Amino acid sequence: MKNISFSLSTLALILSIVFVVGYRSANVSENEMSWDVLGYYLPLPATFIYEDALLENPTWIKEINEEKQLTGTLYQISTNDEGEPIYFFLLGMAILYLPFFLIGHGATYITGYPPDGFSLPYQYAMVFGAMIYTIVGLIYLRKILNHYLPDKITAAVILIVVFATNYSHHLTLKNLETVNVLFMFVCLIIWNTIRWHQDFKLKNLIAIGSFITLMAMVKPSEIMIVFVPLLWGVFSKETFYNKLNLIKQYRKQFMVAILCCLLLALPQMSYWLIRTGHLFYDSYKNPGVGLDVFSPYLFQSLFSYKKGWLIYTPVMILGVVGLFYLWKKMKKERLALLVYFLIAFCIIISWTEWWYGAGFSNRPLITAYPILALAIGFLLLKISESKFWIKTSVVAFVFVALFFNQFQWWQLRAGILEPYRTTKEYYWASFLATSVTPEDKEKLSLYRDFDGDQAFTDIDNYKLIKTILLDFEESEEEYVLTDSTNNKFASLSPEIEYSKTIQVPYRDLTSKDHLWVRVSVDSKLQTKNSKKPVVIISMERKNGAYGYTGKEINSIGLTWSNFQFEYLTPPIRSSKDKLKVFVWNMEKSNFDMDNLKIEIFEKKD
Repeated sequence: MKNISFSLSTLALILSIVFVVGYRSANVSENEMSWDVLGYYLPLPATFIYEDALLENPTWIKEINEEKQLTGTLYQISTNDEGEPIYFFLLGMAILYLPFFLIGHGATYITGYPPDGFSLPYQYAMVFGAMIYTIVGLIYLRKILNHYLPDKITAAVILIVVFATNYSHHLTLKNLETVNVLFMFVCLIIWNTIRWHQDFKLKNLIAIGSFITLMAMVKPSEIMIVFVPLLWGVFSKETFYNKLNLIKQYRKQFMVAILCCLLLALPQMSYWLIRTGHLFYDSYKNPGVGLDVFSPYLFQSLFSYKKGWLIYTPVMILGVVGLFYLWKKMKKERLALLVYFLIAFCIIISWTEWWYGAGFSNRPLITAYPILALAIGFLLLKISESKFWIKTSVVAFVFVALFFNQFQWWQLRAGILEPYRTTKEYYWASFLATSVTPEDKEKLSLYRDFDGDQAFTDIDNYKLIKTILLDFEESEEEYVLTDSTNNKFASLSPEIEYSKTIQVPYRDLTSKDHLWVRVSVDSKLQTKNSKKPVVIISMERKNGAYGYTGKEINSIGLTWSNFQFEYLTPPIRSSKDKLKVFVWNMEKSNFDMDNLKIEIFEKKD
């Protein structure tokens, strides 16, 4: 028997796979399909179990959520222009989940678990299926690195990416989220781009087109990955024209690849056409979150204590520096890789929710790690030729960064590192700590719950900064009446749907990141059978309302009564956005109202 030997990069790959599979297998929860993952997953149980493929009647998921508490609010369901429910997310992740969903569904009939789409067989099938995507991504990462770098450098880079970055968290515990498959697709697209430019085989071009389409169906902004194959080999005017000629020469291959892309996109376009009347439709209806490309969050994304990439993943300093050496060494490929990387980076740092939920470090940048892995590799190659003290210093930095990353990841899992609320003061209070005190916890930023019913319990820490009163004394509208004491009030009828509105720009109120608002109104019903109106408060911007809250006036009767509630402003997208309050006569009732008052409280310094 011949001696079997493994290269260092193979051993690094095996160690990484063992880590991913072993750790993830030991950490499977009963609510894997929750929050965003629930939104990606919804089309599968809707289609195969609840006979609601188009999501026309989502009552079933509301009932399941009440039972299993999978999400605070069902933001995973959007609406079309007619207000009918549709899927918020695209179908890409559902397509990728499909084989494992079917395995889990079949397993319920063998194990006796309920075939409801959420019992344990589904959870395990999905988790273990997603591991396959992780492993495929790692295999092709190694192929790419070995194509350009010595084997020992490849081995070092694989270990750095897997163990010294937030990859550890998001491709193990969070492997059902999008970054897992996006990382894999970037590796597959780069590798097939390399292969097509070597051999010009149709299968590689079909693979490139198919993976680009699936990436866009998982995260639409990732359509920018198309620049990788399009600009591959382009580094001068001459090579640009050569690329155009190459496309022309293999135009039949490109036509076949484009046809495959259209077939893959057909389910999504068909769904949009049926439910919205459009082949393409923006279902991401959340005015509170979006791209602000002219005011990017560069510093926060890189250095904030809340979720700064280089604070929590310091080893990627090597990746940033290494981009210089990638540019020097990869003359034919550098434009393709860096154009995609820079566009993706600009999009990531321009997202208004720049901390990206409860992730560890800057989650979406993991998608670009195959490119940064190459950058690290070329930097390490350069360092390997340097003086001993330089090599020793870099090795020491890598080990410190690895320890630092793993320790902070442990802090996150142990509940010491706060995924949403970490401030500079709390970060240093918990730095390298294995426990924190209640006094330390007070250094965290404002706590926000997810159901919108948060109580204003710490009023002593706030001060009243403004009171706005709508008492109708100066109003001349026809529906404003005067009582026997010469007091004016609004008398609303079914023909009047909305009261007069109070609105004020946020920047005119405070420069701080949140306010508490107390809203109160005096009201009474005109007749016993009148239905109760609703007080509405929200933040308004050009493309819609966010932080929208409606409170039914439940204290109303045939005599004057006062109703009040408190409202915490959502994370503010722009200081130009307006705080807006009005009463909505939703049920077309007959009622009187007076003294609509807004009291605004700001955190004390």
